[in-house]
Amino acid sequence: MYILEAKGIKKSFGTLNVIKGVDLSVSKGDVIAIIGPSGSGKSTFLRSLINLEKVDDGTITIEGQPVVENGVYAKTPEAKEAYKKLGMVFQNFNLFPHKSVMENIIMAPVSLQKMTRDEAIIEGRRLLAEIGLSDKENAYPYELSGGQQQRVAIARSLALKPEILLFDEPTSALDPELTGEVLRVIRKLAEEKMTLLIVTHEMSFARDVADRIIFMDGGVIAYQGKPEEAFSCNCNPRLTAFLKNFNEH
Repeated sequence: MYILEAKGIKKSFGTLNVIKGVDLSVSKGDVIAIIGPSGSGKSTFLRSLINLEKVDDGTITIEGQPVVENGVYAKTPEAKEAYKKLGMVFQNFNLFPHKSVMENIIMAPVSLQKMTRDEAIIEGRRLLAEIGLSDKENAYPYELSGGQQQRVAIARSLALKPEILLFDEPTSALDPELTGEVLRVIRKLAEEKMTLLIVTHEMSFARDVADRIIFMDGGVIAYQGKPEEAFSCNCNPRLTAFLKNFNEH
């Protein structure tokens, strides 16, 4: 059984068809990099999986539990629980500026999962150690670099213990010097066999870390395959042109 399965996903904004029928099956432990030009539907597709965008049609199943069937959203307690298996890290961190690093991390586990504050703090400290920010638990977001803020955002998502973590261009708001520290955290999660879906423009990272490359273009999956094939096969003209453009920059 797939941990996540999407079939026939379609999404429009007015007359603009952003996703035109996308199928994707994800097994436990998969690390999938979703690449493609701006406007190809990558982020919209990712957001639709976690119910941040409502699809117009299609079916989404999380660990065998249908949450959307033919565009109709399930309203059962089981569907609500299924969504808790997914976590998301955004490109712009979305930390609460008036709360400390620790408060940002523990707020959701305490309020949504009824974890005690003491338990949440213990877990928060473990996560901060994992991302190399143990000394920042009492700092506020404005006191952190962009890379540090994004690492805190990752820890905040992990605090809810998702089974699948979605990344929407997690380094796009960072300068190159800070990008590496965030990618190292994601690489470690991949090595720990966490299931990851990563929309990214970091081509070398996608090639090195992903098990599968998904290339979206014009609202569809134009190509998918292993990284070594995607980056060398010249089997899809649009993918080849896209990668050539990146290589030239």
